[in-house]
Amino acid sequence: MQLGFFTMPVHPLDKEWRQTLREDREAFVLADEPGFAEALCGEHATDQAENITSCAMFLATLVDATRQIKLGTGTVNPPNTHPVKVASEIAMLDHLLDGRFIFGISPGGLLSDAEAFGNLDADRNAMFLEAINQVLAVNAAIGTPKTKAAE
Repeated sequence: MQLGFFTMPVHPLDKEWRQTLREDREAFVLADEPGFAEALCGEHATDQAENITSCAMFLATLVDATRQIKLGTGTVNPPNTHPVKVASEIAMLDHLLDGRFIFGISPGGLLSDAEAFGNLDADRNAMFLEAINQVLAVNAAIGTPKTKAAE
């Protein structure tokens, strides 16, 4: 059996943001030490308690701080970001992690994020499908390695 963990993570609203990010980062580094197989974190642009606003950017801070653990986005929400931005940032992170990356995606479920990005009343599932197909097309066009999502 392999162990992994997913964290949203949720923090007290009165806790200083930089401190919560340091604590979240340390949790990933600590999970690498005993040999956890993978660790994933989510993202929300508008949630004060779940305050990782970009899981890809957060994971990029762990590239050289971890050695063996696979790091994953849990999840990137394509309806909230342009597909070319998703494709290019994820391709870069995939290269930086050199085989230790898991690309997790979803249409996003936080209504305040959907409202902030102007797609609250849209069909986010259809937007998700269209966006991920565009991400995969960009990925194929620029010749980046396949991630788990593309296999």
